[in-house]
Amino acid sequence: SRRRKRKTRRTKRIKRAPKTKRRKKRKKEKKDVKEKEPDSDAESASDREVEELTYEDEDVQVIVNDITEFVKKAGSGLTPDKMFEEVRAQQVTKIFNNKVRMYIIVSALFPDGSMNAKSVAAKKAFLKKFIDNGSMSFADWIWGVQAYLDKQSGAVKAYPMSLKALYDEDLAQEKEILAYYKKDQEGPGFEAAKKAGAPFVKWLETTEDSDEDKSDDDSGSGSDSD
Repeated sequence: SRRRKRKTRRTKRIKRAPKTKRRKKRKKEKKDVKEKEPDSDAESASDREVEELTYEDEDVQVIVNDITEFVKKAGSGLTPDKMFEEVRAQQVTKIFNNKVRMYIIVSALFPDGSMNAKSVAAKKAFLKKFIDNGSMSFADWIWGVQAYLDKQSGAVKAYPMSLKALYDEDLAQEKEILAYYKKDQEGPGFEAAKKAGAPFVKWLETTEDSDEDKSDDDSGSGSDSD
C-alpha cells in the first residue's frame, strides 16, 4: 500500500508540473497582448486625428449637397444662426478647417454658379457670420470663394461685380483686396479670380490714387493759407 501511495504521489507530481508551466505561459501571453493593445489604439487614434477633409475630397461635396438641401428646405425661415449650427455640426463630426467651411457655405448659398452682386448683397449677413465667428483673415475666407469659382465656372464672369459687392457691404476692405491680388497666391480658382477681378482691382487702385492726390491737395492748400 505504501508503494501505491508513493506511486500515486509521483504521478500527481508529474501531472501538475506541465499545468503550472502552461498557466505561467498563458499569463505571460495575456500580459504581452495587454501591453501591445494600447499601442495599436494610440496609433489608430493618431491616424484619426490627422484625417482632416480637404477641398478635393468627395465627402466635402456630399456635405455641400447636404447643406444646400438644408438651405433650400429652410427657405425664408433660414437665419445665419440656424445655418451656422447646421454647418458647425458637420464640421465637428466630419473634421474640416474654416477655409473649407467657407467653400461649403458659399456653395450652399449660391448654388449652380448663382453668385453675383445682387445675391451677395442678399446673403451678406450669412457670410459675415462665418467670417466673424472664425476670425478669418481676408486671404483665408476669399480662398473659399475662389474654390467655389473653381467648381462653378459660370460664376467667374460675374466675379468683378461680386467682389465689388463684398467690398460695398464692408466684408472686404480696399487695402486687403489690393494687397492680396497684387501677389501670386496658392489655392484653387485663384488665377481665374485674379484675371476676372482685374477690372475692379484696377478701379480700386485708381480710387486709392485719387484719394491720395486729394489728400495732398488738401494738406497743400492748408499750408498756403497759413
